[in-house]
Amino acid sequence: MDNILPAYDDPLFSILVIIILILIVAISAFVMGNIKETKRKERLKKFLKGFSQDHKILEIEEMPFERTLIKPLALLAKAFNNQGEYQKAINLNLYLINHINDFCEKEPILEELGKTYLRAGFLKRSESIFLEILHKHPRNIETLYNLGVVYELLHEHDKALNILIPLNILEEDTENLEAHIRLNKLLTNKKLSKEEKVNALEALLQDKYYAYRRIIKALFSLNLESAWQHIDEKKIHAILDILWFLPSSNLNFDKIASSEPLTAIFTAKGEITMSETTPQSDLFAINTIISAKRGGNETLDLLFSYGCGKCKQHFPIAFTRCPKCYAIDAIQIKETLAEKKPQTRYSLL
Repeated sequence: MDNILPAYDDPLFSILVIIILILIVAISAFVMGNIKETKRKERLKKFLKGFSQDHKILEIEEMPFERTLIKPLALLAKAFNNQGEYQKAINLNLYLINHINDFCEKEPILEELGKTYLRAGFLKRSESIFLEILHKHPRNIETLYNLGVVYELLHEHDKALNILIPLNILEEDTENLEAHIRLNKLLTNKKLSKEEKVNALEALLQDKYYAYRRIIKALFSLNLESAWQHIDEKKIHAILDILWFLPSSNLNFDKIASSEPLTAIFTAKGEITMSETTPQSDLFAINTIISAKRGGNETLDLLFSYGCGKCKQHFPIAFTRCPKCYAIDAIQIKETLAEKKPQTRYSLL
């Protein structure tokens, strides 16, 4: 053996020891990696068992799996999701996830499953899916945003604010989102008195990141005097529907009389008597109603619809987050002329 192995004081002995140590570390890392990967797969399988198909609308569980099916089935799941066929989309996504081993390939399908649960209203399931994705890929920006939406809908605003920390690290622009969440937190805080909320909202009007429409709408429900005081004539169109549906008892005629845009709006609505000095408005629909009144036509009214400036979808009711793409501060108000019909009006507030 002395002829085979170098002596302990030989430099070759030190090199041999280092090589042996490197081999031991490499083999240990390889073994531990395999063990960790096996545990990860078992953990994912165990995790997915909690999302079994409650209603087997699609009989695909026994269908032989082929890799060529991944793309068409994923596209079909998205189509079902867009059409509101959430259970079918969930079944397809679960089928694909159960038959794909590579996480990188599985990740977009997990994301789609989480978004489907979100749209279907299964918020806790959606949260679990998004957390599982972030456990393995913490830099997934889209999943971070979606998880923030889940926490917002669950009224867990502190958790939603915590989501902004990794987004900021990833150099995402989050000023508007932070303002949106903080405003939600303020409006739903039951520990604050009305006076405290009004003072806080008035202060936020000076911050460009906070939505003017949402603050004014909240003020109309909390303090009418403050709401009328802070109406900005340059932003009238952003709150036209709110003003139009205000009951007569909530109107401040002194404020209306001192503002030409407000006078025009409430003359068109019929709250103020038409006169020769009735001013014109910057809004075409309001001017049309006023002109019709001058001609003796009292039957015109306004109908409102709401669009999203991001996804271009339209909805019959107002929103703070787009119901389709979850964009914030993207609401676009569209007023159309219609024949006035006898009906009971209810305030949007």
